[in-house]
Amino acid sequence: MATNTLPGTPQFDDVPQVGTADPERRNSPIQTDPEECFELVREEVGDEAAGCYFNDILYPDGTHVASGSTFLRCEQGVWYEVGSEVP
Repeated sequence: MATNTLPGTPQFDDVPQVGTADPERRNSPIQTDPEECFELVREEVGDEAAGCYFNDILYPDGTHVASGSTFLRCEQGVWYEVGSEVP
């Protein structure tokens, strides 16, 4: 199984698997499109975000999680896609 990751991204051997985001639970925005306007996403979250929510669980800044085969990193209240696992 190969892993495609962005340069500078740590290995994801011990990253918690969080499943898929449940729309009925609290979730921070996930920015997967690099063309998406960063400022609009930041306005949605606010400047005071100390971490990211995923299915009602707060993860601190810098945390990496796996949502299915996609790896996400929390940065100031926004999840960023940083890699994916390709079977």
